[in-house]
Amino acid sequence: MRADMFKVIVERPRWGAGHASSPKLKRTPDPSIQYIGMKRHAQIAAPYSKSLNENLAPLVRFLRSRRGQPWDSIFSEICATLDTGSTIKMHVRSHIEDYVLARISIGRRGEWMHEGQVLGREDRWWRPRAFFVDPRDGILKDIKGLPQCLPAADCGGKGGAR
Repeated sequence: MRADMFKVIVERPRWGAGHASSPKLKRTPDPSIQYIGMKRHAQIAAPYSKSLNENLAPLVRFLRSRRGQPWDSIFSEICATLDTGSTIKMHVRSHIEDYVLARISIGRRGEWMHEGQVLGREDRWWRPRAFFVDPRDGILKDIKGLPQCLPAADCGGKGGAR
């Protein structure tokens, strides 16, 4: 992983920085208001707000290049570059869960579970991710291969736990 990965990911202009108006109390549409909190006033007076704009494509490319390798070695490489000493680096590390389904456990009946829910059930909603870590061997794999890896207990049959 590149030593400056956190800079590549985070350094990008914020959305709304160029067109957000300054929220001043004198520009309030209701002249009878004498005092209003800044957060509420910013919501009323500024039609646009600023937000973060992160370029996470380098992180996804790094993960894609490491498919087929053990997740423990991939994650240790990420942790070596993005240590916990910086708020920005910790923030970038928090985005890993947006792309990798990493904490899959095997239930009592052999079903694969994530956060207490059985994977593969059609009545469940899952945030889409690009990769998953196979709990049998710990290898990072494409999410497209997840349905083929799931045991029969996950597919909504009578044998699966609810």
